[in-house]
Amino acid sequence: MEVVTVALVAVLISSILYLIFGGTHHKNLPPGPKPWPIVGNLLQLSDRPHSQFAELAKIYGDLFTLRLGSETVVVASTPAAAAEIIKTHDRIFSGRYVFQSFRVKNNIENSIVWAQCNDSWKNLRKICRTEIFTQKMIESQAHVRERKCLEMVEYLKGKQGEEVKIVEVIFGTLVNIFGNLIFSQNVFKLGDESSGSTEMKEHLWKMLELGNSTNPADYFPILGRFDLFGHRKEVLDCLQGIYNVWGAMLNERKSAMKLAGYERKNDFVDICLDAGLNDDQINSLFMVSSHDLFGAGTETSASTTEWAITELTRNPQVTAKIRSELQTVVGERPVKESDFPNLPYLQATVKETLRLHPPTPFLLPRLALDTCQVLNYTIPKNCQVMVNAWAIGRDPKNWTDPLTFSPERFLESKVDFKGTDFELIPFGGGRRICPGIPLANQFISLLIATMVHNFEWVLPNGMDPSRLIMEEKFGLTLQKEPPLSIVPKSIA
Repeated sequence: MEVVTVALVAVLISSILYLIFGGTHHKNLPPGPKPWPIVGNLLQLSDRPHSQFAELAKIYGDLFTLRLGSETVVVASTPAAAAEIIKTHDRIFSGRYVFQSFRVKNNIENSIVWAQCNDSWKNLRKICRTEIFTQKMIESQAHVRERKCLEMVEYLKGKQGEEVKIVEVIFGTLVNIFGNLIFSQNVFKLGDESSGSTEMKEHLWKMLELGNSTNPADYFPILGRFDLFGHRKEVLDCLQGIYNVWGAMLNERKSAMKLAGYERKNDFVDICLDAGLNDDQINSLFMVSSHDLFGAGTETSASTTEWAITELTRNPQVTAKIRSELQTVVGERPVKESDFPNLPYLQATVKETLRLHPPTPFLLPRLALDTCQVLNYTIPKNCQVMVNAWAIGRDPKNWTDPLTFSPERFLESKVDFKGTDFELIPFGGGRRICPGIPLANQFISLLIATMVHNFEWVLPNGMDPSRLIMEEKFGLTLQKEPPLSIVPKSIA
């Protein structure tokens, strides 16, 4: 009750200040819906802002402005506008708006996702680019991903005839893949909810839940210092819980390295220890791994794969084409990543899934480091800028029959999601592009191929696939709501 009272007092104070000073006004901003006093356009927002903003773009154009509380936000909704933001003026818009819940000491400074583009951020990106996401490293770890996918297959074979919430299985498999990439060991056991190893999973899910929750301080920054709803403390607790798991694993590795006959794992831990990094430096990198790789990487890949399986369930003719391609190229053996160059229809399916269901509906908000002219409008310094990747992927000006799931559109197209084709930017572009694109592509492709190759999928209670609910739960990631429940049936 005290927290609510303090929050109301703070909002009242900010409201009085707004009325006294009238807020901040800028000339030549892009057009947009008329804001109300104090709250701006907040009360006009729906629970599906990505879809609502796509409709607003039809009225106001490539760029439009919203007033969210005391914050000015500009939304880009077309490839032309996106190119201006993440290519032409990439440096100016390279600032990152950090959500209040994640403003935890030492979290922002050591995060590839949230840190500003300073020397420390550049060094973190360099380490990830030269040690984790290199083609050599990705290829050397292919057998690990393939083995984890086979473990997933064995687990699902034991679930035949049972209803499975597929996103949880995918999420667990991905976390174990990352665990082996970093530490050469699983983080938890699939299906063993009583195991203490589920602690990591619980922390990661909690982090994602907090990232998807609304914090009034993002609209009224005057409230930010108080952490009135305890979100920041909860994020700190999750990060500390994740690091406690890492700390135990790291100490175990250090002890093992002192023993005679230690066999190198050639994983990320070995690389850090070989480089002579001290504990503080390693801790910082592990916090990056925990939050940015395990949190962001697993959730976005899991969500995308769930949407892919959902679309394949609704479109059996697409599933049949993938299965036929796999049978021709792979045959009866397990799918390998080295097969991908010979599986163009699978790759087209991945692209089509990312077009309709980008992992994040809005690219994480950027912050203008200086005042800038974009498409003849003025974007003021410190203004938040959001790119609606969801709207761009469904715009009929860019795509024929955009709401139809049709991988065929990519078979004769050179459009890719690597950040240079602005009609398809699920991972962003410019200096803020997701550094893990090559790895994410391998994850998603391997998971889809493995599940199609090994199972037929039936909806519970004989449900007609055309009746599948395709609602989206808006947040940092665009999750399916409700999650897909499906019954695996092994292909003999």
